Amino acid sequence: MPDLSRSEADKLLAGIVIPPRPTILTAIMEERAKDEPDLRRIAQLIANDVALSAAVLKSINSPLYGLRRQIASIDQAVAMLGLKNIGALVLGLSLRGAMPAAGLDRFWDSAARTALLASHLAHALGSVSREDAHMFGLFHDCGIPLLIQRFSDYKETLAKANASRDMDFTAVEDARHQTNHAVVGSLLASNWKLPGHFHDAILHHHDTDVYQSDLPIPTLNLIATVHLAEHIENSYSRLATDAEWERMGDKVLAQLMLSGDSLKELTRDCLELLDESGL
Repeated sequence: MPDLSRSEADKLLAGIVIPPRPTILTAIMEERAKDEPDLRRIAQLIANDVALSAAVLKSINSPLYGLRRQIASIDQAVAMLGLKNIGALVLGLSLRGAMPAAGLDRFWDSAARTALLASHLAHALGSVSREDAHMFGLFHDCGIPLLIQRFSDYKETLAKANASRDMDFTAVEDARHQTNHAVVGSLLASNWKLPGHFHDAILHHHDTDVYQSDLPIPTLNLIATVHLAEHIENSYSRLATDAEWERMGDKVLAQLMLSGDSLKELTRDCLELLDESGL
């Protein structure tokens, strides 16, 4: 898919509301970017948002973190997670809160599992940074909730795209809606001021020929890491079809230089991680 001009994007996205970056997220990210960020300031920002602070405490006390004792305050949560992890957690919670379409619990749960696995795979393979992998795992399909809000028949489109073996996922969307979630997600990433390589990765991650494209190797590794994480998550969720992996699996393994035996070992480790996480 070629990159879109601003006018082309505006035409395609007429009627689709791209949520603005939450103010609190901007404040936290600005604090994180300082030479000497103040964890107490970040804790204060989170604590001042009742809904966000409740969500942070609920997340950190979930089985995912495996804590021996309950964390009762945001100060404790920030001190325990550290700068990078609290930023990733707030980013994920902000993304979910910005798109309150009903009936999306399974989507968000799947995104959380994919992000967890992507982070784990990035560490195991040394393909990309764990933080980038986690963030891309959360954001790669972020256009889907926006299209669900915009088109009443979009869930039918999702079913067709997931099952299609002769058309790219985004080609099915384009045929039915004249736009697709990769375009929408890329624009949201730009609106939320995510790094530039995330815009490209989101825009092109469903392109069948992406691994033969001229995107930088780190961007291709990021896409491949999340493709693999999503494939393993699909098997965990017992998704009936995984047509995209059938089209792209061999290319993903080649990009990450993985053998079939290595895939089996990584899959086993990832499934155990999901069982332990409680996600």
